[in-house]
Amino acid sequence: MGDRKTSLTVAVDPRLAAYAEQLVETGKAADVSAVVNDALSEKAGRDALDRLRETAAQADPARVDRMLAHIDAHDAALPER
Repeated sequence: MGDRKTSLTVAVDPRLAAYAEQLVETGKAADVSAVVNDALSEKAGRDALDRLRETAAQADPARVDRMLAHIDAHDAALPER
């Protein structure tokens, strides 16, 4: 995908909106769009890991063990959820 952003209109729970604003106010995020982009990016990464785990469950057990060890090492490096 390119660098051009797509504008979306979304509705979020008030507590999540307040949290996003707090992140901006404390300098932990550039703006609310950055908060949403980061959250969606993390979700996409977790979903990709889940799909890989599902595929691995149907594979050779020894190969699965090696793959899961690799996935778990990368997953451990992700920010807290």
